[in-house]
Amino acid sequence: MKRIKCLLNLAVIFLVTPSCYVVIAHDTHINDEPYRGLPYHATTTTLPPRNVERLLINEVQQLISSDDKPVLIDVYGAIFTEEALDFDGAWLVTSPRKNIPSSTWLPNVGKETLNPTVELYYRQQLIRLTQKNKAKTIIIYCNVDCWMAWNAAKRANEWGYTSVKWFREGVDGWIEQGLQLQEAEPINLPVDE
Repeated sequence: MKRIKCLLNLAVIFLVTPSCYVVIAHDTHINDEPYRGLPYHATTTTLPPRNVERLLINEVQQLISSDDKPVLIDVYGAIFTEEALDFDGAWLVTSPRKNIPSSTWLPNVGKETLNPTVELYYRQQLIRLTQKNKAKTIIIYCNVDCWMAWNAAKRANEWGYTSVKWFREGVDGWIEQGLQLQEAEPINLPVDE
């Protein structure tokens, strides 16, 4: 009798024929879910996107303290106006933002669908921040329960970045531990020439 086993993660389906049985496993991990849309600030899963690692705060601190510093990206939202592209590319920020020290604030790169300008912006910033090293560790966060961070981590991994980490608790988790934040300004969008 032939036996073929393909065990991936959780759900397993057995198919039986007179001469053999086949075990077909189905990966039920949340990674198969599409990008999440509105509301972005809602309870998230605890499971990271496929090929992305979820970090706890002590792991974030260890990576920040290491010799090979990670790229930290805050994806908290801001307002995008088409008019900004005719001037300086500045985001409209309605309230001050503080983020984890040494972070870069890239607003809205975790939306369900990116308009072409924001997609180009995210791609260009990833190239710049990693210095074209797709194996560089990238930690993506927002506030706790922010689907934009989950989406942005999924997207970076799908674009070929191989060491993407998702810090689910984000700024809120940092504050709960009594850790310091820094004043943040978003990186401007690319301006039409």
